[in-house]
Parts: sequence; structure tokens; C-alpha cells
Amino acid sequence: MDKEQKRKDILNAALKLFARFGYQKTTVDDVAAAMGMSKGNIYFYVSSKRDLYEKTVSSALQEWRDAVGAAVARSEDVVEKFSVMARLSFEYLVDHEDLRAVLMKDPSIFSLTPREDRFYEINLGAMQLIKDIIAQGIDEGRFVEVDVDHAAELFFSIYIMFLIKRYVKSEGVSASRMYDEAVRLVLRGLQA
Repeated sequence: MDKEQKRKDILNAALKLFARFGYQKTTVDDVAAAMGMSKGNIYFYVSSKRDLYEKTVSSALQEWRDAVGAAVARSEDVVEKFSVMARLSFEYLVDHEDLRAVLMKDPSIFSLTPREDRFYEINLGAMQLIKDIIAQGIDEGRFVEVDVDHAAELFFSIYIMFLIKRYVKSEGVSASRMYDEAVRLVLRGLQA
């Protein structure tokens, strides 16, 4: 098995343990045992338990962002792209229980300000996806002229708020219905 695959396997095993037991109760020894490795071998990939946690969450968030990006790329219509992005971004956690559990245990993963955002680089990529869709819509004359940077930041902030309502505050169906309505309103406002 190559080094990159081993790293992914370690992060996947760690995600399951952090989801089940949380950061405080999960140890590097637990991850090593789950992998059938020594603790020392784990430290070949990470420098500390905190580093393991941050890399685990980063990897899971990156997979989330990549899944949404791939789904958006399959569509050519800009309105459909926006709808796919909004829907899949919000529903992704329904089918990814381990990541959802980690996020529920550590709501500080969600941040509304770049200064507090431990996963800024990953979220910057998500914001770029929003910007690209808005810019395409403006270029095609399908969306009204807006400040793309500010609009993307606004939409991303709304999205984060609804993720918190749905998955951290457990407002479930109510938050989902509000989110769907927010997406409809945003699209009505964007469309030329």
C-alpha cells in the first residue's frame, strides 16, 4: 500500500473514532489499534493528536467540497449548477454520519469569520465554487450584476448558519425547509 493510501486509511479510521468518542476520549493509541499499527507509525503521518484531528477533519471537509464540485461540474446550466451546489452542500451530511457526528461534537469547525476559521483554505475553495457560478451567471446574462466576492461571502454565511441550525442545533426538518426557501429566494434575486 502506498503512503498516500495509508494516510487516507489512517484519517478514515480516526474520523470513525472521533465521531464515536469525540476528541477528548479518542487517543492516538486507539487509532493505531484500529489500523493494526504502532503509535510510532501513526506519528510518521502526524505530529500530535491535535494534528491528527485537524488533518482528519480537513480531509473529510475536502472530500465534501470535492463531491459538491464534481456534481456541479456535471451540469452546464448555471441555474442548475447553483441549485445542485446548494442542495448537495446541505444534504451531504445526511449520508456521512461520521463527519456529521464530529461536527456535532465540535461546532467550532463552523466559522463565520476567516480569522476564526481553522479550515479557511478548504472553505476558500468552497467560496470559489460559489464565485465561479455567480460569475458564469453574470457573464451569460442569466444573473444580475452583483459584487461576486460579497455575494459569495453572503451566501456562504447563510449556508453555514443553516448547517448549524440543521446539524448542530438539530432543528431538522424546520431548518431544511427554511434552507430550501432561502435558496429559492436567492435564485429569484440573482436571476436577471
